[in-house]
Amino acid sequence: ALLHENRAMAPAPVCVILEDDAVLVDRFRDRLASLLSQLPRDFHFCSLGYGRPKNAPVIEFSEALGIPTFLWYLTGYVLSREGAKLLLDGLPVVGPVDSWIGLKISSNWENEYGYAIGVGRDARKSRRTGMVQDVSATSGNVLARKDLARLMKFRAFATLVPLCSQKVGQAAAAAFDTSGGVARTQTNQRIIAKWRDRDSDIVYSGVGK
Repeated sequence: ALLHENRAMAPAPVCVILEDDAVLVDRFRDRLASLLSQLPRDFHFCSLGYGRPKNAPVIEFSEALGIPTFLWYLTGYVLSREGAKLLLDGLPVVGPVDSWIGLKISSNWENEYGYAIGVGRDARKSRRTGMVQDVSATSGNVLARKDLARLMKFRAFATLVPLCSQKVGQAAAAAFDTSGGVARTQTNQRIIAKWRDRDSDIVYSGVGK
């Protein structure tokens, strides 16, 4: 665990929260169990499917887990009881809830380590002055666990391979706009299916069919 060894801590109650249009991978329950076995027992939040800016790296933590520096979208996630308490203490939500949680994640990196890897409020300045190089989507430059425990006030993780994605299809197209009948819905379906491709500065962990 981040703060203690897992074997010295009792399992904590958690809940899995999914959007109503989330598409789950095959053997979701087995894969989720494997993921939970790798999560530190003092974690707060773990995203199962997400989007992120390309310049917000996911730092490799274990075989299946990464540490995000910023995330969007709440297609699916695991929340611990302590994580729920932390979010409740941070109310009210300001703006879209996924961006609100994303900002809590990014606040972990408002420090010298965050600036060094090109995230945090001084990231743009660092890039302009050549202080750091652009980082890849997944970086192996992980701090010692004791340092991570010190930096991560909101102990957020993300699966490196998504366990769910957001459905993009007929139902989503119909919800987008039903005023134009079948032809309009089919047009909307094509638009929605391609909109993620146009967001060239965003990386998605998975795309449903």
